[in-house]
Parts: sequence; structure tokens; C-alpha cells
Amino acid sequence: MKRHTYIILIVLFSVILSACAKATPGQVEGTINPGDKIGEFLITMGKEGDVTYLWEIDDTACVKQGDDEVYSCQVAVGTKINVSVGIYDDTYSGKLDSHWSGLTYEMLIDDRPVNLDAFGSIDVSHPSVGTIRAWNVVINTIQPGEITVSDKGTEHDATPIESTTKYTFSAP
Repeated sequence: MKRHTYIILIVLFSVILSACAKATPGQVEGTINPGDKIGEFLITMGKEGDVTYLWEIDDTACVKQGDDEVYSCQVAVGTKINVSVGIYDDTYSGKLDSHWSGLTYEMLIDDRPVNLDAFGSIDVSHPSVGTIRAWNVVINTIQPGEITVSDKGTEHDATPIESTTKYTFSAP
């Protein structure tokens, strides 16, 4: 009888250890996390200086489609592009932190939810508005293709945010 008890305890202990080994802090099952791939697209993080932000793309590269907040952006293969909405302190009153904490925001990439907490945020310099804070969600690929990013939420002042952007990566 004792022998069976030991075997059961060993099996239970093994099951618990294997379950713990699969759990990674900050990752939510079924969501996109840093380092995940969608087809040939790498979803990763970046740092200022090695990433292109939407305001840095030529105005003719991103075109609004119709009356809705639907855009189409042409990007060269190999471009690391941050695809998140940025928040800034438009009055330069030092309220970037409170504006950011008042933001509600969800992002989908090809209809899959993004675990924004796992990506974290990044503060970057903008040429006309000062510091912008954005979720540090970067898309990169080495092959031509299309990927769609949808987001929605509200800014700190209840201004709604909602858009869909299809990024078409093509050979330079």
C-alpha cells in the first residue's frame, strides 16, 4: 500500500512541475507575446533608433481608405515598425503619466489579441509634440506579405480610439 502511495505522489509531483514549467510570467495563453510569429512576421519589441514609428513614414505610404478609420500602409521588407497608438501631453503640462494611466487600449494582429503588458511601453521623441509613449509592439519581416492591426480604446479624456491598418511589406 505504501508503494502505491509513493508512486501516486511522484506522479502528482511530476505533473505539478511540468505545469509550472510551461507558465511564463507575463504571458497569457492564446495571446501574441514578444517573439511570436504570425506566418513570416515577427512580433517583437524595439528601441528608439532601430524602429520606425508611424509618424516617420512618408505621408503617401499610409492612405486612409474611405470614411472609416481604415488605413493601408506600404512598408519595405526589413523595416521594423511600431504599430501602436502613441499618447503625448499635448499641453506640455507634465501629464504624460496621468494621460497614459487613463488610456484603455486593446490591439489585435490578424484577429489575435496582443498581450500588451508583456510588450510594455516605450517613450520616444517626436519632432513636434515632445515625448510620446506607445506600447512597444513592433512588426518585422524579411519576406513580402500583408498583416492587419486593429486597435480600439479610449484616451484619458474619453476620446475614442479605433482603427484598422493593413501593412503591406514589399521588396524595397
